Amino acid sequence: MTRQGKVGAQREAGLARSYYTDEGNFSPEHLYSMSYQIRQLHSFRPKRVLEIGIGNGFVSTFLRQSGIEVVTADINPALNPDVCAPLHELPQHLQGERFDVVSCCEVLEHMPFEEFGRNLDVIRGLAPEAFISLPGHFPWMGVMGRLGIHNRFVDLSLGLRIPCRRRLTDGHFWEIASEWRTRRSALVAQMRERFAQVDSGVFPMNRYHFYFRGSDKGAR
Repeated sequence: MTRQGKVGAQREAGLARSYYTDEGNFSPEHLYSMSYQIRQLHSFRPKRVLEIGIGNGFVSTFLRQSGIEVVTADINPALNPDVCAPLHELPQHLQGERFDVVSCCEVLEHMPFEEFGRNLDVIRGLAPEAFISLPGHFPWMGVMGRLGIHNRFVDLSLGLRIPCRRRLTDGHFWEIASEWRTRRSALVAQMRERFAQVDSGVFPMNRYHFYFRGSDKGAR
């Protein structure tokens, strides 16, 4: 599978802050993804969250306004994270701090897949629960919307994935199903080696993004 553009830390650490607030960030799909992250993180009922990959700060700002303590981490100093360091160095920078849940959305695909297991170990070492999202590789075609009566709504999406190969998105080393070893079931299996309970699904209104929830709370 071919890649385009720079990938990894060299690219991510050098992106301007404006990259995360340009026109593409105002698309309904992108705004929905961030709101879905907030809903998912809220469902953990955390008091303390570590957000790896701060982006435009939408998620961390909202969570803080709701009374949740959030520590942000990123490798890009232009984003003004609380901790500026690569993911694998976070334990030494956080000096034994613990969190209720780690949020790591659209981050791990920017690192070689060979580091995926190590990254999961770091995340699990920082909190008993995690919310991770990753991009899918195969294009999706269908209809998305909301079905409602008066003021009650449910997300609705109907469609199918098109089994065709394409170039990886700029900046990505891999995506879900871009290789056999990165298929969703294989990622879930790796998470189950570290979390007692694992749930996986797709963002209902942005089917480019898949989520993985891991929890060890019931095992403690």
